[in-house]
Amino acid sequence: MEPLKKLPPRSGTVHNLTATQLQRYNELEGILAAKPEPFVEAHARESRKRRLLRHLRAWEFDVQLALKSIHNHSVAWKEVGMDRFKDTDELQESDAMYVCGEDLWGRTLVICKPGVFVAKDEHDSINTARRCIWTFQRAIDRLGPGLEQVLVVYDLYGVSRRNMDRIFIREIVSFMGSLFPDRMASCIAVNVHWTMLVFWRALQPMLSTKTQAKVQIHGTDVMKALGSVLPSNHCYLQYLLAVKGLSATDRFKIPLPRATTFVPRWHEAAEADQSISSEALYQETHRSKQVGPVMQNSFLQYFACCCGKVQPDVRTASAAKLTAEEREPVLSSARDELARSSDTCKVKESQNSWWLRSLRSCRCCRRDPRAKCI
Repeated sequence: MEPLKKLPPRSGTVHNLTATQLQRYNELEGILAAKPEPFVEAHARESRKRRLLRHLRAWEFDVQLALKSIHNHSVAWKEVGMDRFKDTDELQESDAMYVCGEDLWGRTLVICKPGVFVAKDEHDSINTARRCIWTFQRAIDRLGPGLEQVLVVYDLYGVSRRNMDRIFIREIVSFMGSLFPDRMASCIAVNVHWTMLVFWRALQPMLSTKTQAKVQIHGTDVMKALGSVLPSNHCYLQYLLAVKGLSATDRFKIPLPRATTFVPRWHEAAEADQSISSEALYQETHRSKQVGPVMQNSFLQYFACCCGKVQPDVRTASAAKLTAEEREPVLSSARDELARSSDTCKVKESQNSWWLRSLRSCRCCRRDPRAKCI
């Protein structure tokens, strides 16, 4: 088994936000705090920040469009009836869509085979389309920590006009976009006959520009199409190589790779995000605790440097010689002595430096030799 590759950082993701993107995210959070979206089960399977950023990325960080997308997701989830599906509703290798292993980065691989599906009636079209949607959701639930997208491979072998079911396509297009914004890394179509390009041109207006850009169309050279995204020993890649050039009869003698057993990993991903968030909160709290003493020490150094009355003679104060009690400056009117600094410095004569006047920015000669005492 080839070792998994590490995905390069994507702009607009949790750990790779620009200042503008972070501002848009905070704006979206503020709107949802005042008017939350309806809760659906999918919200519990992903950290909130990842979910909101996905909607923002899908709409180029347009807050209003992302807000609409978030509400559309909740509506579509309930309309499709996602909470009513059972484990047995997930499609298998003999169906039009199924899950088959992972790519080189550990992302779930979804295989689509539209050539095997011919609808019996309108109900069959809608039911199969919604089972495809459920299968895609199960593919997402398999994603491990740090992964947000799946890879889709369309094997168009044997596709003809009888597979072009308008009702099925309408259901897929209308709900997939609402339920899975920015969930598809890319869609690689193989075994594409030139006649299929006519259907592709007809389908393009129904897809967003971003979705169209993720589609790659290839012929029978499956190594060129998939060799850079799938391990060389991946079962579906090996299957495509084995059936290449065979007649339909000989092709069907070679069994399809089995569907991957469902093992949900979304809870691992959510726990990992929670752990990262907790660690970030701890570090921020730890830094804030350190800022207090630092600011206090800086103020005391300034106070010792610039406040009180100074003696006319020149003295040297060394930080190494100060005791714990001497590090806090104490002004003594009786002795009228020099206020010590935490730095080694020389103090020259000054006239009546009262503390209220000295609360201005320190520009004395001990901080900046070129500056004048004020």
